[in-house]
Amino acid sequence: MKKTLVLLGLLVLHYGLLNAQYVAKNPAELVQLKKLPLEKVYVHYNTGVLFPGEYLYYSLYTFNAATNKLSSISKMAYVELVGEDLTTVFKQKVTLDKGRGQGDLFIPVSIPSGNYKLIGYTHWMKNEGVSQLFQDDIIIVNPYRTDQENILDDSEGKIEVSDQTDVTTEGVTDQTNDDGTLMLFTDKKIYGQREKVTLTSKNYKGPLGYGDYSLSVRLKEDMIGNAPLSSEAYAKSFFNVAKRITNSMEDSIFLPEQRGELFFGQVRTREDQIAATGKSVIISIPGDNFQLKSAITDADGNFYTYINKAYDAPNILAQVLSENEEAYSIRFSKTATIDYDALKFSDLTISQDIQDRILQRSVHNQIENAYYGVKPDSIISVDKKDPFDGGAPEVFILDDYTRFKTLRETLVEIVSNVWVKKLADGKYTFWVREEMESYDNAYATDPPLVLVDGVFVPKHNDLLDYNAHNIEKLTILRDPLVMGSKKYHGMVVIKTIAGNYLETVPKTNFASSTLAIPAAKKNYFKQHYDPENAIKTDRVPDFRYQLLWEPQISMQDGEEVFEFYSSDVPGEYEIVLEGFTSYGKPISLRESFVVE
Repeated sequence: MKKTLVLLGLLVLHYGLLNAQYVAKNPAELVQLKKLPLEKVYVHYNTGVLFPGEYLYYSLYTFNAATNKLSSISKMAYVELVGEDLTTVFKQKVTLDKGRGQGDLFIPVSIPSGNYKLIGYTHWMKNEGVSQLFQDDIIIVNPYRTDQENILDDSEGKIEVSDQTDVTTEGVTDQTNDDGTLMLFTDKKIYGQREKVTLTSKNYKGPLGYGDYSLSVRLKEDMIGNAPLSSEAYAKSFFNVAKRITNSMEDSIFLPEQRGELFFGQVRTREDQIAATGKSVIISIPGDNFQLKSAITDADGNFYTYINKAYDAPNILAQVLSENEEAYSIRFSKTATIDYDALKFSDLTISQDIQDRILQRSVHNQIENAYYGVKPDSIISVDKKDPFDGGAPEVFILDDYTRFKTLRETLVEIVSNVWVKKLADGKYTFWVREEMESYDNAYATDPPLVLVDGVFVPKHNDLLDYNAHNIEKLTILRDPLVMGSKKYHGMVVIKTIAGNYLETVPKTNFASSTLAIPAAKKNYFKQHYDPENAIKTDRVPDFRYQLLWEPQISMQDGEEVFEFYSSDVPGEYEIVLEGFTSYGKPISLRESFVVE
């Protein structure tokens, strides 16, 4: 029985055209959009004071604003660090799985000292402006730069703090949850350096304590009093955010990224710049694990697609599928940036009498970064898209054969079941014989899908004289394919040795946009001190301030046990557990211990 692989293009939703900013065409469409609840985001992060060479670790929770439970609406979220000049210093994509995501930001020496805002949101939330977005204050202390006026306190005495959270006079936020749902315990209160710490989290209320949490163990901050926003404080502060979009007719609307990361663009006639309607567009992410999508332009010449699989390539391409593709111009569009004019920054400052502590922390960071190679984090592998959708292709590695000069000769002499056919118009095309069957007339007019280094090649003539000495391998899939509304009789995938075919393609034939790869999901390094490894570990300095970071914990019955080791930095350490029960109740726990 014939097997058909279907590469689906994105369908148009019943309520109208899909664009990152959509304008409803009639009241009925707007009503449909308003039925979908808005979202809100909570970001649990490890510290509100950062130095160059340190990491901001974060765990992200996305909620349905109407139910206060984890959202299944958006598949992507975004985290930004914004300076007082309203410039975005960092912007990171976060892939969401059932409303949860994680990431980290490394602070380089190029960032000046100052007050910053940590922002978290989804595309859908942008409709209600900054009041809908998660925001909290962060201070960066960069002793390697001379411009310190943004954070230095000219007055004498203690650190000044201006904060929206409930802060005690000593500068430490009192956010201890005491309802007894969950409790934290350490095996003791005082530890030596490089000693194992056993931390236990106990659920005393069964299903009422089930939920999603994140955990941080870090040296207690004594330079400034602005603690990260707790889940309890967040629940109160963001309780009254919008539950549905409030947009009116003719307003631009940011649509949710419900099926993955949204990409969109426009096709116009090159000569008179008229919107090209009904044109097929091939969207591809090149590389070994290439991805292909198709789209049809709408009445305004717009095309759009979702990418819902992991990628590691730097570019996404779009090409018009037409015999006279040169007659059209194509480009990717960008979503509108957020208006941050309404942001209010805290006036957090540090006094000059803590110079020694700043110097000590900076030295510790430099030493830790110098030994990063023996303390690496590990990236959790993700399932990458199978370019052949489960098909079993034939692979021809050309070094295993006598090489020929051109690709045409190689197909004739080496690759079975693939040949070159001359069409009635005098042009040539590749041809693939279907697997396990005789020639099928139903596919007689359908050539194969051809890609080089993941780049779609619509005109096969361009490849016939390609230098075969540049080719590493050819992969042939002999199953029929359907992409959008077009059929293809198999697939021919050519991988070059240099992997640089994209650089040789005329730039007028496609649109290219740079991809920002989403934050990698990681298992963060955990230091171990075992007697059998003492000869290796004893000689490595340990100036960790962050002893443990667990961004995603699923709490069920009983207890969870976490083991970690203290470092060579004495002081009081704070254990912070933040999260929400499956019923949407915020849980915020704090415990402490001392390292001598």
